[in-house]
Parts: sequence; structure tokens; C-alpha cells
Amino acid sequence: MRAGRDGRGVSLAANQEDETDMETFQMEIDKETRKCTFRSSQGNYWALVAHGGIQSSATEVSANTMFAVEWLDHKVALKANNGKYICIKKNGQLLAVSDSIGEDEQLTLKLINRPMLILRGENGFICHHKNSNALDASRSVYDIFTLQFSNGAYNIKGVDGRFWYVNSTGLVCSDGEAPEDFSLELLEHGRLAIRCKNGKYLRGDQGGTLKGDGHSLSSSALWEY
Repeated sequence: MRAGRDGRGVSLAANQEDETDMETFQMEIDKETRKCTFRSSQGNYWALVAHGGIQSSATEVSANTMFAVEWLDHKVALKANNGKYICIKKNGQLLAVSDSIGEDEQLTLKLINRPMLILRGENGFICHHKNSNALDASRSVYDIFTLQFSNGAYNIKGVDGRFWYVNSTGLVCSDGEAPEDFSLELLEHGRLAIRCKNGKYLRGDQGGTLKGDGHSLSSSALWEY
């Protein structure tokens, strides 16, 4: 999405193919409300204005600069302070006027400043297992993994260049030859969840093994990053 100036301020439009500073925003999650703000490269925040308009014009955080994020597999939907979802009009303009989520309300969120990934759960860091291809989620030391963007999803790669995948028993392994898609959900300040292609969440079990079989967002499926 590109921030372009008009007579009223800085309007937002989803009409650009190139990624520049104008299409890059800093996403910050509020600790209390878990809503997000989006800050432009010029330092202004997205804000809800009159008639459902969305402009990058606010200089301070307020209720109208907070947006609830709903995670939809490889897409997201954003709900503004008026209770309406942001939609993309045919001319690319963003307006918070929708009561429900359809194709025009679904956006792709791409993380560009987190190519390296270190994860810690309630039992410890995620690390390569010493004696198998499965991943350990209870180590006192960490491994550094790499994120690769894949059309709204992410592939996760180890230091050896091989990919994470979930095997037939639900174990998360790290020796894949081909990339497998995972969805990242930034749910709290400093914590995320990772959803597998089977629709379930990554979690660390009581034995410290990383599994892709979490049916709900329990504490074992939230990761510091």
C-alpha cells in the first residue's frame, strides 16, 4: 500500500507494485488492547478519519489509530475504531466501511525486517534436536532460523539450508528438501503463533518436542520472537 498526498492530508491506496519506503509501515502491538498501529516512514500513523477514510496523518496514538487484526490463514483483515473492516475500492482507496470480510477486505501482510527468527516458548528455545531431525522446544540455547516470504505465508529454513515441515505424526522436522508454508500470527506484544498448513498451531509438548498439532491458542503455542 502506498501513502500518497492529497488535499486533505496523506491518503492510503493499495495501487502500487513496487516496494519502497512509501509501502513500508512499522507495525506496533499495544500490550493492553492487542490492537495494532501502523506508522509510516515519515513518522505518521494510520488513522480513521471522516466517512471511514484511512489516512497516514496522525502524529500521536489514539483510539482512531488502533486497528484490530484478524488473521485469515495467509491474509489479514483490519477493523477500525468505527467497528468496520477496511476494504479496498476499485481505485485502490482504503475505506473502513465494511460490515463483513470478503475478498476486498483481505490484505497480505509481509514482514521485511525479520529475516532471522529466534523463538522461545514456555519451556525454552526452539533448537535442532541432537539425535533426530525433529525440533526441540525446550533448550536453554537457541538456533537461528531464516524466514522466507511466500505469498502471504512463510517458509522457515535452518542453518543447513533445509526447511521445516510437519510429518505424518505431527512432529515438526527441519530436514525438508522442499519449502512448506507456515502462517505467522502476531497476537501479542513480542509474541506470535505459527499455524501449519494443516490449520493447526505449532506447540511445545511437555516432553519438549515441537509439534504441529495445536487445536487452540494455548500458552504452549505462543512464542517470543
